Amino acid sequence: MTNSLSIPAGGQTNGRHDPDKLLAAVPGLLGFVPERSIVLLAFSGERTVAATMRHDLCLTKAGAPSAGMRQLFIRLGALAASYRTIGTVAVIVDDRFPPDDQRYRRVAAAAHKGFRPAGGLSAAFAMAEAVAGADWHTIWRPQSGTPPHPFPGSVPDRGLLSDPNASPTALERAVNSGRRILSRRSEMEGLLSPVPHCADLLCHAEFPVPVRHQPGREDARGLEIVLAAVDRFGAGDLDLPCDEVNRLAAALVSVHVRDALLGLSLTARRGAAEDLWRALTRRLSGHARAAAATLLGHVHYMAGEGAYAGVALRVAQDADPDYNLANLLDTALANGMRPRELGGLAELAYDIAEALGTRLPPPLFEAAG
Repeated sequence: MTNSLSIPAGGQTNGRHDPDKLLAAVPGLLGFVPERSIVLLAFSGERTVAATMRHDLCLTKAGAPSAGMRQLFIRLGALAASYRTIGTVAVIVDDRFPPDDQRYRRVAAAAHKGFRPAGGLSAAFAMAEAVAGADWHTIWRPQSGTPPHPFPGSVPDRGLLSDPNASPTALERAVNSGRRILSRRSEMEGLLSPVPHCADLLCHAEFPVPVRHQPGREDARGLEIVLAAVDRFGAGDLDLPCDEVNRLAAALVSVHVRDALLGLSLTARRGAAEDLWRALTRRLSGHARAAAATLLGHVHYMAGEGAYAGVALRVAQDADPDYNLANLLDTALANGMRPRELGGLAELAYDIAEALGTRLPPPLFEAAG
């Protein structure tokens, strides 16, 4: 799940609601161009998307939504109801059949049924790909009564998609996060692919393992080392020689240091911290890689970037399947827990840092959603 921005559902043309702006905003909301997916946009206000939910589109051989998808719609519908949404729009992006194929209408009908606790669907659209000039079709509308927001009136039967890269949502994302829309979700995984431990000619990588202990001086020194590296990254110094990578790895395998660093996710240092966590995720292995990837996933989670958070947390789980915090955050993400509901982690982080003799910068941002 991705917590989203406030965006217009679209204007009106010849008395009809024009969904193009909303459809073109989908890649910007996700951070990547979806493929063979269904995207559900839950509205908390007439022009505000409260949550964006993307899932792989799973069809049976007969072309019907799989049993798993039907159960998914029921779970997501209950989740949308808990958000007090006033309407939901389904967008199918799939190149296996023509956009107006009856298979997609059946998927939309199943989604409407699952979302009944949240008022059902307002509309469903389908397109082969979410790129400029793609032919989109309105494949489903409620047969009776007034549809919920954001399209309580009629919408066109079809249209051509405007450029998602030029959508206000994509531009706002670029300004706020500095990230472009990726051409596919796998690019997110590529951003975390392993690289050499360091550029030193004589690399002597160390592989620290966690040891249960009470917080002490070693943790205090480790926290200082990591915070100093964050400051250097914020100043543009991205050099990480072998010895420093080893020191950072040793610090991150301490649960006390890691937990204190969670507090950076809502401060002015979160951009620099994100860059350092990403660099260390790529350079480290084992438990240290899991720690760095978990910190990265937490930063994305707090910013409402669910897709990026999910990829980072899966990297952490691959590095260490028993890494508890990664598993907990991944479960929270899968269950649609809002970032602001994890505020207790930040409070704990400040308490731990203070106990280690370090004062973290004050929070500057609020958790998304």
